[in-house]
Amino acid sequence: MSQPRSRTPLVLGIIGGVACLGLVLVLVIGGVAGFLILREGSDPGAGAATEEGPTEGTGGSTGSGEVVAPPGAAADQPYVELSTSDDGPVVDVYLDFLCPHCQTFEATQGPDLQEMAEAGEITLRMHPRPMLDATSSPAGYSGRAANAALCAAAEDPANWYPASAALFAQQPGSAGLPDEELIGIVGEATSVDISDCQAEGTYLPWLEQVVEPEAQQAVPGTPAVLIDGEQFSGDLTSSGSVRKVVEAA
Repeated sequence: MSQPRSRTPLVLGIIGGVACLGLVLVLVIGGVAGFLILREGSDPGAGAATEEGPTEGTGGSTGSGEVVAPPGAAADQPYVELSTSDDGPVVDVYLDFLCPHCQTFEATQGPDLQEMAEAGEITLRMHPRPMLDATSSPAGYSGRAANAALCAAAEDPANWYPASAALFAQQPGSAGLPDEELIGIVGEATSVDISDCQAEGTYLPWLEQVVEPEAQQAVPGTPAVLIDGEQFSGDLTSSGSVRKVVEAA
């Protein structure tokens, strides 16, 4: 893997990143307060959705608990590398499949990132965060959607692009989607059967224990873009804005 080249720090910002992070704080605080009222007097650890998985009948995955990284990634590597460039910049993208600003980012910047990656112009690293897991009902949608995209990418990294685009195109809001629908969305977009991988929650421990902790230290929210390790600011809702800065790097 090529190392990031030394270059002048650029700034391409994170439009909506803080907004998504704020959504986490507001909904989690409100959710915890309501949960404590409803569960007063019960075992305080009984309802940890991120550990026990969604409620029975929701089609949610629980994961085995063993950290399994996507093919080509080390167990402690907090991203999946979709392309490698010998002399182009390293572009790290942080996203959450439940974040509405990430949906906009996918529509405006996704095609350019894919084109530059496939042309070998950039090393593209995707960090799919389960940041908003606690805000969906039932909890855990962000991680399950990310797992679905990774299951397809495990067959061929190129599958990430249509899987990601399809998941954002059918972003459900706080209600989330059951695994059966995620399997159908990704299968239709990539022609890959991810049923077993999704049912097992293969990459959920990696997302929760490796991707998310690193992301919390690296960026304030989603969507976020780093180029050669430097955080950027700019209009991520404007088509071509990322490409322009990358090409100037």
